Amino acid sequence: MTSLIIEDSQIDASLITSALEAQGYVDLKVFERAEDALDYIRSDAAKPDFCLVDSRLPGMSGSDFIKLVKNCVKMTGVPCISLSTSNLKDEIGIALAAGADGYFVKPSDLEEYERVIARIIEAHLNV
Repeated sequence: MTSLIIEDSQIDASLITSALEAQGYVDLKVFERAEDALDYIRSDAAKPDFCLVDSRLPGMSGSDFIKLVKNCVKMTGVPCISLSTSNLKDEIGIALAAGADGYFVKPSDLEEYERVIARIIEAHLNV
């Protein structure tokens, strides 16, 4: 399975990839900018199985990325989960209105990331 991760924090990206690898995912595409992830999606690359998207990114926001992905025929049915350090209702609402399939507040350690990733997989990938 291919996982698409858009995260500008190297620490969070490392925690996410470690948590996914612990679940058996090894085909991980990590981007720091949403624009680069869109270029990847628009290329002849394989369709990812799911996307984990930081809500606050340099340049294009995570919510704007999700809106574009949800309107892309190639990405039909691909769950996009928004991750953020914020639990503000307004930010959650923006992500969900953009089409996010879920919203999680970023954990602070690997153990908690593994629990969050396991919940995402269980809820959205029927594993």
